[in-house]
Amino acid sequence: MSVFKGEKLNIEIYGSSHDKKIGARVSGFPSMKIDSEKLKEFLKRRSPNGEIYSTARKETDEPIFENLADNGVIGGDFTVDIYNKDVKSQDYDELYAKPRPSHADYCRFLKNGELSFKGGGEYSGRLTAPYCVVGGLAKQYLEKNYGIKICAYLSSVGRVKGKSYKDGPIFLEEVENISGFPSLDSSEKMLEEIERARLDQNSVGATVECIVYGMKKGVGGAGFWGLEGKISHTVYAISGVKGVEFGDGFDISEKTGFEANDQLEYVGGQVKIMTNSAGGINGGISNGNPITLKVAFRPTPSIAKPQKTVDLEKGENVEIQIKGRHDACFAVRAVPVVESGVAIAVLDAILGEEDEND
Repeated sequence: MSVFKGEKLNIEIYGSSHDKKIGARVSGFPSMKIDSEKLKEFLKRRSPNGEIYSTARKETDEPIFENLADNGVIGGDFTVDIYNKDVKSQDYDELYAKPRPSHADYCRFLKNGELSFKGGGEYSGRLTAPYCVVGGLAKQYLEKNYGIKICAYLSSVGRVKGKSYKDGPIFLEEVENISGFPSLDSSEKMLEEIERARLDQNSVGATVECIVYGMKKGVGGAGFWGLEGKISHTVYAISGVKGVEFGDGFDISEKTGFEANDQLEYVGGQVKIMTNSAGGINGGISNGNPITLKVAFRPTPSIAKPQKTVDLEKGENVEIQIKGRHDACFAVRAVPVVESGVAIAVLDAILGEEDEND
């Protein structure tokens, strides 16, 4: 079980990869009418689709809501369940007590003595399905009530680079409805990189960039109340995330102050911040520019190549070869999950700000 306790939103993600069902319990969500078709399309982006980079596991990911009014309006407290329909626990029988390298298996054992590592349990990426239900609803609310749109896309796969906001502004129409790839040219090269890894019984990592368009100004605060910290918190809740940076990120350390500073000017009587090295946030507070962030995903640790590990029950060294259904690059399906994490954080921050000002 994983719990997010925000300023207004409380979210509990429950279940595990091979349970009968997984889901989320939510409180503090504002009242809204669900656009079921839009939510369905959003969840489809996270689901396996038969492509080479994707697991062969087939799940419908149909959200079943409790506490949903007849007119489709949701708000306050609600629960949503997703039933697992394509579980193959037998794929993990040979891995009992043998932690898979770079999975949470060994750390789960250290924490609670668990020796059954079927599907990764509550640490599995499968739990991003209910996460995306809540994030998809947060995206809908932000767009309908504030005009805020959140879009993410792959900026690199392995060593193949694609479009990046660091190369210049990326406009909303460039990244809407792109299914995670910033352009046809880069998508072909990225898919070739994934296929090379798959044929080598291996996997590759990737980076996902996310942009928040139309962000409300003045949201956030100093220190622990900073917007970057809040967004990082929800993004690091996603399986496989190993790095988050905002704006120019680590590259800003190589610049001078004059190069890094975002200067201001009046344009038509309105303050305009001329560049966006800070990624739309200063002092933990949104400045009105688009919020830009980049997220690094590790390669899928479940690979078919033989790997060394230990048998925790027998106390001996062993070699394993992981079988089953795994993504050669799970970051491709993680693009909407990043959007979800960012949407949850931004919505919670705005709701908290409004509550404070009432």
